[in-house]
Amino acid sequence: MTKREFHLTCEQYGFGSCGEEIETWLRDEVLLSPNESRYDALPIGATKQGGEPDLPPGTDWPKYSRRGIPGLRNTSKPMTFLAQLHCADLKPFAPSQFPDFGLLLFFATFEQNTLVCDDNECPIGCVLFSTDHADSLTRTPFPRALYFGDRLPPCSLKIEASTGVGFDSLSEAIECRFGYSQEIEDRIWNLYSQEFIPSGHHKLFGPPSTLELDITEEARLLAKADESLESDATTDWLLLLEFDLADLPVDEGGRLYFMIRRDDLAACRFNKTYLLHDTIRR
Repeated sequence: MTKREFHLTCEQYGFGSCGEEIETWLRDEVLLSPNESRYDALPIGATKQGGEPDLPPGTDWPKYSRRGIPGLRNTSKPMTFLAQLHCADLKPFAPSQFPDFGLLLFFATFEQNTLVCDDNECPIGCVLFSTDHADSLTRTPFPRALYFGDRLPPCSLKIEASTGVGFDSLSEAIECRFGYSQEIEDRIWNLYSQEFIPSGHHKLFGPPSTLELDITEEARLLAKADESLESDATTDWLLLLEFDLADLPVDEGGRLYFMIRRDDLAACRFNKTYLLHDTIRR
């Protein structure tokens, strides 16, 4: 969205008079737009959604343990491959802590189209990072134990720069001028949900889309419970990937959020990524 488009959008929703205040809260982000692909013919190591992942030699397909999950047998099952991102494709748009090269691979856990969560009601998933050259990566076949419905079809991802705003920041800027009322709150939500939640797209780096939860705060609380943090500042957190589930055969819908602290990103500690899920319940 350009600045002109942004101001026209604010006017359309009746908030044109505070467009400049809202503009100060705009943050850079990257949108990933899926393109239909009939076959998984994308080059090894390319940025893509679904299909078969390109794993380094000797890397096993990530699995999760069903132990302790109510209603499931105590076995290990393969995770669902969501996407892989070629870091060099994103570096021109990325913060300084983002790797200059390498491949990031994102996995989450589904049981026949139902998202599987842990004891904290957080989705089970992982992020793998490889610095291997594409020539040494292997396009790894789907495990037989992975349910066919949990295998995402392959497609390329178009990368484009954009801008976004957090819901709380948007509300604060508008309510400072217009005051609070249910009518104003409804108009703010309509503006935010229609114009700033990128339907049909995934995104990185910008403010996490708010459906019901404050995702940054939820990640901070999870990490604080998990370990002793040197800082509780929400600005330490980065949206590594927000994955839209709307067009996928997933019962819960909504979005998945891979959140990481900037110092962990700089050190490539992707095992410190926290995965959350949110969906609209309004």
